[in-house]
Amino acid sequence: MESAVAKPGTSFELLTKAIYEEILSTDGYETVSVEHDVKVLGRSGQLHQIDVYWEFKIAGLTHRVAVECKEYSNTVSVGKVRDFYGALEDIGNIHGVFVTTQGYQSGAITYAEHKNISLKVVSEPSQEDIDNHQGIKEIHFNINALCISNVEFIPEFDNEWLIKNTELKKGDTLEYSGMSNELKVLDVSYNLIGTLHDLGNKLSRTPENTRGLVHKQEFTEAFLFIPRSKYPPIKLKSIIFKYDTYTISTKSEMRFKLLAEAVLKDIITGETHLYKKQALQDDV
Repeated sequence: MESAVAKPGTSFELLTKAIYEEILSTDGYETVSVEHDVKVLGRSGQLHQIDVYWEFKIAGLTHRVAVECKEYSNTVSVGKVRDFYGALEDIGNIHGVFVTTQGYQSGAITYAEHKNISLKVVSEPSQEDIDNHQGIKEIHFNINALCISNVEFIPEFDNEWLIKNTELKKGDTLEYSGMSNELKVLDVSYNLIGTLHDLGNKLSRTPENTRGLVHKQEFTEAFLFIPRSKYPPIKLKSIIFKYDTYTISTKSEMRFKLLAEAVLKDIITGETHLYKKQALQDDV
């Protein structure tokens, strides 16, 4: 039994097929099936071999595309384009795309324009091709983080409420302890307004790099919940915050390098498509 051997140019045809699959998917035609090495019957009864083929319907109309792939070492002559047009004419109602690697002779370009055949070249992307699709190359970040430190919380309690609702008397000392994220300020219904840590995070960071700032937050109906205390939440009049501010400044850059496996270029319109385009990110 003889082993199957791929015909010359098959890898180029499959590359072209993959490129158009990517283009169709990008354009929103993910469900269109792009086929390779298809036989299409012409009106003359002749079967025409098409390297890459696809079709789809829009508004009840069928759109068919035939792609001729030629991996030549020289430019394509007008004769090759004319032969391709003969097959297209026999098939009827189909758009032709000619794809090669080295370009086209002037006569081939003139003839293709007259017969409405698209001429494409597939090659490795040049630096100019990459630059034309690059988009953003660098992003520079200058970040100033405004911070606070050495925060001190001084609550001012409602002494009349304390005397009325606890066994404390005038002149007694109220001792309490707890982490800033454990000491909670509650409203009259005992719903959480915020922990002392939360309220401290809302302090103004300006003026920057300043020591000994003071902010007083007053309350009308608020209570301080003290964990592990024998007392119920204690009514607050205000909280005085003493703190310092400082600024942290950082700079960074994000760079992008665009890569692609191939470029498909339209000889007539100049339009290009980078195949398997990807941007590599390099943080600096």
